[in-house]
Amino acid sequence: MNYLYLSVLSTLLATSAQAQQITLSANDQTDLSVTFYSQNLGLIQERRTLGPLSDEDTVIVKDISQLMDPRSLQIQHAGKITAQSLNNSVISYQSLMHNYIGKELILVKDNGVNGDEIRQKVKLLNLSGNTVIVELNNVIESIPLHSDVWRFVFPSKPDNLLLQPSLTFQSEGKTGTDNIQLSYLSNGIEWQMDYVLELNKNRDKLQLKGLASLFNNTGITFRNADIKLIAGSISQPQQRSSEEADTNMRMMVQTSKLSVTPQPTGDLQLYKLPHKTTLYSGQQTQVPLLQADSVNAKASYRYQFHVTPYLDNRQIKTNPGSFLTFVNNSASGLGIPLPAGQARVFSPDQNDGLQFVGASFLAQSAVNEKIELATGKAFDLSISQRQSSHQKAFDGAVIGIVLNINNSAGDDKILELSSSFSHDWEIISSTYPTIGKSGAVANWSIKLAANSATIFNLKVRLKTKN
Repeated sequence: MNYLYLSVLSTLLATSAQAQQITLSANDQTDLSVTFYSQNLGLIQERRTLGPLSDEDTVIVKDISQLMDPRSLQIQHAGKITAQSLNNSVISYQSLMHNYIGKELILVKDNGVNGDEIRQKVKLLNLSGNTVIVELNNVIESIPLHSDVWRFVFPSKPDNLLLQPSLTFQSEGKTGTDNIQLSYLSNGIEWQMDYVLELNKNRDKLQLKGLASLFNNTGITFRNADIKLIAGSISQPQQRSSEEADTNMRMMVQTSKLSVTPQPTGDLQLYKLPHKTTLYSGQQTQVPLLQADSVNAKASYRYQFHVTPYLDNRQIKTNPGSFLTFVNNSASGLGIPLPAGQARVFSPDQNDGLQFVGASFLAQSAVNEKIELATGKAFDLSISQRQSSHQKAFDGAVIGIVLNINNSAGDDKILELSSSFSHDWEIISSTYPTIGKSGAVANWSIKLAANSATIFNLKVRLKTKN
């Protein structure tokens, strides 16, 4: 009987000795790649050193994103996975309070005399919104969760609360020494594009610089990571609310020039940074991504007015809009897919210093697309508009419109003028010939000499009856 007991005990001890708890940290990483999307989403792919496993072993993976989506987790080269779990019970004020419900903790108050404190043991009964319910000397009291008078002291850290989240998995085991690969989606990762456009004095050429801002709010540091940026929109199974970037986050600007060639990836565009990069948690990193030194551009001014068959005694005084236009092709000096982002435009002054002259959102642009940026309103161009005549006709009305246009700038300018009509229309007379008609819109292009004024008269028939 003693032999049988010793045999069973030896078997149990041998099995227990074989079962191991293996912990992998960031120090075990051999390769790391992070793909940034512009929708508070990232794809993290990494390899870590892991030797042979038995089916009894438990692997704990530390230094993972606090905002991991466990439904997207894939573990490869670790044998057939039998169980995996995300341990996300991280220590915080709220988690400590919930863990101490039904237990004793300490209330502390500074009595203001020689720095002494008043300490009182209480039993935590419940939490209700921002109110804590405690039992003190057999009496139930309510205390604000966040108080300037009292603070809570917790006697010890609960065993189930972690300093950082971790991943635990078990498998059927593996005999090889190849590294395991982890892949998962995570929130807290995002990038955005910003452009700087520098016009020349003639406003017919520009230099385009694209700067990518990378945001890491995952709670971990990406060390020596291959960084990839995805431009375009994707559909997600479940949209989670974005977390605002910390306004006090550190910013690191990498000023080295980068030459990045975008690659089509499905219906998206992928930009891979040529060098490995370290991104600290809570840090915004900026890297030069795109640059084109001489792009053909056109600076123009636009004004659109609306014509109705009704009597209108108003006089409108305004300034036309200022626009910058260029084509995204190689003939214009560009010809690369452009991610969406804010574009800030700078123009030289008389002393060759660059001055900020406006900003606009640059929508994502494929090759050969025309890009138009509204940068503000022209200061030296002014327009005064009024209805000059109104005559009823058998089938509607004949309307006269007059525009007094003044160019007080020292150079010639081109004004692109357009009119939209509320009814079927026919132009009777116009000071300048139309350059295009489509639907309910007519267009004119007017060259304005420096320091000059011109008058534009338009008479149009609007048909209000069939």
